[in-house]
Amino acid sequence: MNRKLVHTTILALTMAVLVPATYASPTPQSSNFPHVISLGESPQGIRHWRILRHTLKIAVPQKSKAISQLIIEAPANIVLRESIDVSEQSGKEIAAKVSIQGKKATLEFAESVAPGTVIIVEMNNVKKTAVTTGDKFYKISTIFAGMNVELPIGIVQLRVI
Repeated sequence: MNRKLVHTTILALTMAVLVPATYASPTPQSSNFPHVISLGESPQGIRHWRILRHTLKIAVPQKSKAISQLIIEAPANIVLRESIDVSEQSGKEIAAKVSIQGKKATLEFAESVAPGTVIIVEMNNVKKTAVTTGDKFYKISTIFAGMNVELPIGIVQLRVI
């Protein structure tokens, strides 16, 4: 009986460690609408660290329209700073004017990001205002080139264990 309980506990703990730390929820029109691929935290899984880097990946599919702005709304306990780097998956920098207003970071691209691009947004020096546990959600929106309407493209779940 005791041995069975130990094995069950070990299995449960192993499964908890193997659960991924982030989840992205793309829109149903993923094939022709920009969508979130992933969100990563560095260092990962250390809930007591106060200064971190969050890396967001967004796909702009081939059938999508080009995008001129990206809007990132942070969870309640996260403070974004203007130290945000934007690049393509190939590593080529994407020029963007970054402005922070409250919990929202707006990235206005110097040139619209073309379809077929994967955008990598590195939010450096992200500050946690308190020890983090549980699930935290980033809301991501975009503005297409030639439009003035902010359209939601996904919610990213950051799980801190």
